[in-house]
Amino acid sequence: MADMNAHAERRRSRRYSIERSLQYRLHGVRPALSGAGVTVNMSSDGVLFRAQEALLVGNPILLEISWPVLLNESRPLKLVVRGRVVWSGAELSAMRIEGWDFRTRGAGPA
Repeated sequence: MADMNAHAERRRSRRYSIERSLQYRLHGVRPALSGAGVTVNMSSDGVLFRAQEALLVGNPILLEISWPVLLNESRPLKLVVRGRVVWSGAELSAMRIEGWDFRTRGAGPA
């Protein structure tokens, strides 16, 4: 855990604890890797999340995070973030955000 604490001190943006379900897709590997997880915390620069397995550092990743706010009080949203895996362990992984946008999602889980 000492490595994560040292990493936390180098962060440029404040992290906010938020637990939301997510789906991820890791690109740059054959076959493409995908799975489900949950966010631990987020900032404008990155996301720390629980994944189903350790992920490959350096590879492009896309997260689709269920968002707790409805569009027009009726349409579920998801936050889609693109970036690269910067750290990964047995239970937690971290990504640096390179781009993001909100999209509507279906009525099922994100």
